[in-house]
Amino acid sequence: MLRDAGVDVVVLEARERIGGRLFTRRDPTLPVAIELGAEFVHGSAPELREIARDAHLAIVDIDGERWQSTGRSLRPFGNYWKVLEAVMAKLDDNRRPDRSFQQFLNTRPGGARLAHARALALRYVRGFHAADPERISERALAEGGSPGGDARERRIGRVLAGYDSVPTWIGRDFTSHIRLGAVVSAIRWRPGAVNVDIRQPTGDSVTALDARAVIITVPLGVLQAPAGEPGAIAFDPPLERSKQEALRGMELGAVTRLTLHVREAFWTSERFMRRAKSQNLDRLTFLQSADPDFPVWWTAYPVSAPTLVAWTGSTRARELAVLDEEKIVDRAIAALGRQFGLPGREARRLVIAAWTHNWETDPFTRGAYSYIVVGGIESPAKLARPVRRTLFFAGEASAADGRSGTVHGAIATGRRAAKQVLRAL
Repeated sequence: MLRDAGVDVVVLEARERIGGRLFTRRDPTLPVAIELGAEFVHGSAPELREIARDAHLAIVDIDGERWQSTGRSLRPFGNYWKVLEAVMAKLDDNRRPDRSFQQFLNTRPGGARLAHARALALRYVRGFHAADPERISERALAEGGSPGGDARERRIGRVLAGYDSVPTWIGRDFTSHIRLGAVVSAIRWRPGAVNVDIRQPTGDSVTALDARAVIITVPLGVLQAPAGEPGAIAFDPPLERSKQEALRGMELGAVTRLTLHVREAFWTSERFMRRAKSQNLDRLTFLQSADPDFPVWWTAYPVSAPTLVAWTGSTRARELAVLDEEKIVDRAIAALGRQFGLPGREARRLVIAAWTHNWETDPFTRGAYSYIVVGGIESPAKLARPVRRTLFFAGEASAADGRSGTVHGAIATGRRAAKQVLRAL
């Protein structure tokens, strides 16, 4: 947008690739892309669907069946959204004072009748929102924490060619303006001017860049990183109090996810379906459970592919992230056996390869995606406000319309920031 308006722009990207938390890998033996970061298109997502249309990218809706595992049996979970909304609909978006989701649950909304639904809602907040239930805001969840009864907002899709095709399309005519491996370590600024320190990923060779303004799109975890930590950015002068309040009002959730390449889509085999006493697992999409390590799994459906994704969020994800990758894979394989009722040796024999990325220890991310903590309902809007027509902010954490934590929300904030810069210029 800025380039098309005639503005001289340079993009400073710390990594050796564009895309940030969109991180797609490919394997020649698999018919689907391997997503290590964001994977889904959530709801209407107009910004994403507009790009997909212009780039001739297919977004495939996931229209299969949810199942749940008790560890002993598998059964359909077709009323998943209905059960979840029985609890989420009781959240109060005008609650004063605000309170945490856990405090809300402690009041036992719905009584004994909704005990199962409350347990599901707790797993949903830990998993989907990657949030600590003791910290996430009831008001924020009430405003945009679930799709409610809106069937369009319940839609989930995938970019069939791989999610990295989206930033590739956005930057297709802009590559000469993108500096990869450019780690910003400091921003010195005064109204109408910035001076940016740039280091190589090794920490060597500091160079500087002067500009009229800067749009800061780094993840919340990087903005919150203490001075001197890898990836941290020092501001001189420091960010104003309202920005500090905004950063305290949000937290970056934790996710540990793995993609497992298995020898076959065993859940569709006649042998397994006889064992599971079901003939419908060939349309399996999501498998929900109360597993202590990886309670959510999903397949590549509607594409037929021998892959399974293991997912966990919140505090458990942070605990797993401190393990080395081999141990995390071992935990996932053990959980695979528990979910599908497979002996440990059989589960291990099925797994050919595994892919994961540790977002917690990644210095340029420091977590998964943002959520609003108790009392922080205004934080995204505060973060989105420019500072002295010089410092501008974008990224999913600054999505002030309840779309934080989403790719389309992040794209929308970039467009908003570009308009703010053009007004300032």
